[in-house]
Amino acid sequence: MNRNLRRTAAHSFLASLSGLLILTGFVSAQTPSPAEDLSPIVEDAKSNFQPVTDAEVASAKQKLEAKLSQLQSLLSNGTDENKQAWEQYLRWDDLQTQLAANQPDLRTLEEIYLKYRGSYAGLDKRQLVEARRALRHYINLAYFLQVDQYKQQFDIQLKTLADAIKRYSDSSADADSKTIGAILGWLEQGNQVPKLVSSIRKEFNHPNLYASVSREFLAAGISRKVDQVNPVHEIILGTNVTGTAHLVGDVDVNLLPSKDSALIELQLKGDVTSNNVGVNGPATIYSTGFSQIVASKVLEFTKDGLLGKPTSADATTSTTFNAICAKMKLIQKIATKRAYQQKGQAEAIASDRTEFRIEQRFDDESKDLIADANTRLTEKLFRPLKGRDEFPDTLNISSTQDEVNVEVLHASQSQLAAPGTAPESSDDGADVTLKVHESIVNNYGETFLAGVVLTDEKLVDLLKQRNAEIPEELEITPDSDPWSITFDYKSPIQVIFDNDTVKIGIRGRQFTRGNTEVNRTISISADYKIEKGEAGTLLTRTGEVVVDFPTQERLGPLDLTAKTFLRKKFEAVFKQEIVGEGIKMEGEWEKAGILRISSLSVTPGWFVGSWKLEAPAEAAATEVTSVVE
Repeated sequence: MNRNLRRTAAHSFLASLSGLLILTGFVSAQTPSPAEDLSPIVEDAKSNFQPVTDAEVASAKQKLEAKLSQLQSLLSNGTDENKQAWEQYLRWDDLQTQLAANQPDLRTLEEIYLKYRGSYAGLDKRQLVEARRALRHYINLAYFLQVDQYKQQFDIQLKTLADAIKRYSDSSADADSKTIGAILGWLEQGNQVPKLVSSIRKEFNHPNLYASVSREFLAAGISRKVDQVNPVHEIILGTNVTGTAHLVGDVDVNLLPSKDSALIELQLKGDVTSNNVGVNGPATIYSTGFSQIVASKVLEFTKDGLLGKPTSADATTSTTFNAICAKMKLIQKIATKRAYQQKGQAEAIASDRTEFRIEQRFDDESKDLIADANTRLTEKLFRPLKGRDEFPDTLNISSTQDEVNVEVLHASQSQLAAPGTAPESSDDGADVTLKVHESIVNNYGETFLAGVVLTDEKLVDLLKQRNAEIPEELEITPDSDPWSITFDYKSPIQVIFDNDTVKIGIRGRQFTRGNTEVNRTISISADYKIEKGEAGTLLTRTGEVVVDFPTQERLGPLDLTAKTFLRKKFEAVFKQEIVGEGIKMEGEWEKAGILRISSLSVTPGWFVGSWKLEAPAEAAATEVTSVVE
């Protein structure tokens, strides 16, 4: 089951990556500020080595046991069956055995640790997250306590780090980024030179994803006409009023400036006309009511999800008496006089109740909207990331009057984010703008693809999900051999953006075909030129698909056969030409049309694209039955 979840996540990630390249202009790159000279800090760090002590390991173990106790209390809140299932899955007894040993088996602890990471519901619970982090910390210290010649390795790592930093400051090469990230992770795991680690991350870790969505784009999916008829049944100043109320209006979207979240205001403006019959004793009053209403519902989008603020509404009601009837003229005269005397007070009461009904309707109908949005965020994004401790280091959400902006920085303990700021986009009128640094693709690729097995069947399923044509080379027939490639744990996917080009590659650690198995590091890649086509992004392959065994100097017959086979298969994946046709919207946004690429730029490390909505030739009329959908 865990493997299936990982496969699902992997296929979603691959689809998103390929979608990014296909969905996808001129931008002016900012001149980066000169990098700080970190050489003195690295040199000073050499004298700050701190060996891991038995006391530190014992302290980490004590903290782990405390967190496990809290986790066990959480598990005990459920049924015995559920508790036993979780303990079996988490290998609880095996963990206790290792903690009781004088010298734990680190490989076993690593296997247990992997059980604590994943997309299962529950792995994102606070107690489990804290236990997972405490276990990771204990494993790290226990490992470094056992490392022979730790001080010598420390000196070598700092020397390698200094050389990589110098090169990276000049060229921002991806290989140096990986070297720096790996060494920083190694130092952090051993609690070494935290000041140095922090300084390097501050210098080289910048947000690696920016996205902005215009107010007009949001309005295209949310704005709507409202035309509703509802029954009226009120008692106002002793008069029993019945009838029907007809609401006609528009729901529009406004954005409110906010630095810490995105504030999206749903505003309803409309008129309510009601035909009423009021009965008070022997008198019957026939009237028409007219109310002008303005209602506002603010939705707040934060890194924790979507929140709804209480609705506020304002209504102004006026009433016209069409007839006041009674069997006796005297009673009719008295009723008429009283009705006009109480008219102002009755209109005020009607206004208040109209406001209350509108507020209640807005709040009630937005509950499903908010719940659905949060469910999607949790299931598709938050849970998989939090369950792996891979939630972005920085997630800034803000809004202006014109757009919602999202800024993401993600790099795990052994990774770096963008080395500098993103290029500026000159397409100010875009509905959607996306700035992607190659690091976020590669970093999350390692999170979701490491160790995942991609089979021929899964690859075909992935293409079908994207409604892509299945090339003849990938078709599965009774005569074709089943095959698979297992993604490597290190750099399972690699995307490198350069001037108007992108290199797309995958890295495997095992290849199978039928009963044949090749346990070698396998690299498969292709280079593409990216340009803006008539309808969308156009990717043109500039050479052959390259299949290589980077760790092998000489290839045997089995290796050569696998190389030829994989090149043929992946030439069908990395097509000679990939043509984007715009982004077709779904759900409520379908009626808004298609997002067409309006500008595109690829510079070293960065992809920047902007899209504008192209409205359909004829917008279909939509019947609306609710204020919020």
